[in-house]
Amino acid sequence: MLTQSQPYAESSGLSNLEGVVAATLDPNSCWRNIAFTLIAPVMSVKPGVSTISLPPLPSAGCTLCISDRSKLTQTMPPPAPRLRVRLYLWLDHWLQRWVRLFGVLHEGFWLGCLDPEDLTAVTIRSFQQSCMYSGREHNQSGLFPWERETIDRFFRPGSRILVAACGGGREIIALHGLGFQADGFDCTPRLVETSRRLLQELGISSNVMLCPPNDVPREWTPHDGLIVGWTAYMQIPGSTRRIAFLRKLRASVPPDSPILVSFWVREGASADEDRTFRLATWFRSLRGRRAEPLEPGDHVTNRGYHHCFAKEEIEAEFKAGGFRMCHYSQADHPYAVGVAE
Repeated sequence: MLTQSQPYAESSGLSNLEGVVAATLDPNSCWRNIAFTLIAPVMSVKPGVSTISLPPLPSAGCTLCISDRSKLTQTMPPPAPRLRVRLYLWLDHWLQRWVRLFGVLHEGFWLGCLDPEDLTAVTIRSFQQSCMYSGREHNQSGLFPWERETIDRFFRPGSRILVAACGGGREIIALHGLGFQADGFDCTPRLVETSRRLLQELGISSNVMLCPPNDVPREWTPHDGLIVGWTAYMQIPGSTRRIAFLRKLRASVPPDSPILVSFWVREGASADEDRTFRLATWFRSLRGRRAEPLEPGDHVTNRGYHHCFAKEEIEAEFKAGGFRMCHYSQADHPYAVGVAE
């Protein structure tokens, strides 16, 4: 039963609103979707009650006209795009393809032609010019959630930690706030200066040293744990250099000491990445036997060199560097924890 809360004025072409609403109850009626679209928002229906109360129609001069059914359809086809729209879409499509092609050629050529020392120089220059990594906001932002969770789980409270590639001091500052003692080193002069300045301003006693790339200073007191700065490990070109770096770190800690390393992962190369790697390999082969071979996952951008890992690579490099991988995660950010053997 349909009960109107107030009398309704007739609209053009609509003498009986009850008939329209009733038509919506018929699933075969073309008016079903139209009527519910127009009327349902103003209906008040209570569960278990077969009465629908309709509010009053709008004031005079505001009428509902549904007289021409031929103009009402459930879906209206979109208008055909204008010529200038079609031209833009066509040009944009081809522009993106050319950009991708030139990107493949550019990275493939330089990845094949630059030596590991050149790739490292590009990386250092990028960090040397970075405003974020030398800024106060980033370096006093604390540990990432996954870093804090890992340190709480694997590092002994109050222990002494060596931070490799410590940058502007983010990890060192956060570790001191958690009760750890921490020292660090980095190969970027500007970041070392930033770290020393911030530590002095905050009254934190810590030793931060400048050292050559992919090296570890020897003038250290013993440490109880190791952290390689955020994604710094993947910026060392070649597995041979990375393993040598791990062995130097291993020499600075006793057995069973933990190490935290973060990186990016590769889970199947895209078509463009595959073309880039094959092109870079070909360019490198033209340089003869003196050129160090590339590895799948190698990349070079305006931010420098980086290597994307598979889990098996990290585990193998840990083992060759004197560590046993005891934890691996890609939940929030890819990282691995090893224990010195």
